[in-house]
Order: sequence, then C-alpha cells, then structure tokens
Amino acid sequence: MDREHLQPWYDKWLAEHKDTDLIYAGAGSKQPQLGQVHFVRDYLAGVVWADVPYDKRPLAPPRECKETAIVIGEHTSKSVRLPVYSLERPDLGIRFVCRYNYHDWNVSVVAERDVLTDLRGFPLDYWRDEERQRHAGGYKPENGSWGYCFFQGFPDELRFGPYAENKRRFSMCVGSDYELFTLVWLVMRDMRAGR
Repeated sequence: MDREHLQPWYDKWLAEHKDTDLIYAGAGSKQPQLGQVHFVRDYLAGVVWADVPYDKRPLAPPRECKETAIVIGEHTSKSVRLPVYSLERPDLGIRFVCRYNYHDWNVSVVAERDVLTDLRGFPLDYWRDEERQRHAGGYKPENGSWGYCFFQGFPDELRFGPYAENKRRFSMCVGSDYELFTLVWLVMRDMRAGR
C-alpha cells in the first residue's frame, strides 16, 4: 500500500461503509466510524505535534486539514479493514508506527538516537521462555512476531525486537489507548527536551 494521509483514507473508508452495519466499527453510533481513527487523529497526533502551532503544521492533501498521521498499511480484524498508522516527526528524528485490532495496540518506535525515556512498566524484553530459547540459539519468531507483537499490516522493515535489544528501533504490544498515549507522551517529552 502507498502512503496516504489519515483523513483522506478515513473519508474513503466512511464512504465505503455508509450503509453498512459494522458492529465493531461504531461506538454506539448509527453511522459507521472507527473510534481508533478518532483517537489517533484527535489525541495521539496532538501529543506528537504538541510543540508545533496548528497553523505551522503540514497540510494533508487533498483536503485542507492539518497532518495528523499517515496510513502505511492495512489489516483486517473482526472482518473490518483497519489502518496501520505512522506518526512522524522527522525534525525530531522520531516515528511511531502502530495498529489496533480491537484487543491491543502494537507499536514500533523508530528513532535517530537512543530513546532513553524511563519506560518501566512497558514490555521491554522478550518473555522468559523466548529469552531462554533465544540465548540457546533455538528461538525463531514466527513471521517476525514475538510475545504479543503480531504486526498485522506492518511493512517488514518496521517489525523489531524489544527495547532491551535496540533502543533506536523497537516494538512492543500495549493493552489500551491509555498505555499507547502514555508511551508516546513520555517519548515525545524527552525527544523535545533532547534527552
């Protein structure tokens, strides 16, 4: 899939599903919607772009809206086509790639320098059995997945091991919007401060 700004992707998704009753897509609404798009567009992107005044943010063509996220892939969960998001700040050397499948978020962090944020409380390493097998030379993650990281829709080059292995390119699974928001907020705070 080519890169596409989130809002135009979502406009097309809404048009495709306008007469569809998608029980997993709506949030009690009579109109289909993807709550995760609203979360990424309205909250998560706000954290990523917090230090840039709204009128200075790049435009997302073809609509005259401000850039929030890019859709770089798709996957299907509960028979609903869902996006893989990329929230990018090249000026700070940081990128978050994530997807939600109605159970959890998988996120890959790509940074130009080590992320030194205190991330205690997040899954930062392999599970113990995976770690034992890895050190014994017998651990082979199926399709690049490990732990709860399954990477549906992720481009291959954005599937990483845990933070403990590489502080510039790592992936993790988080269980809720709150955890993802907290992760992005913490990392962005430190990136802006040059830490």
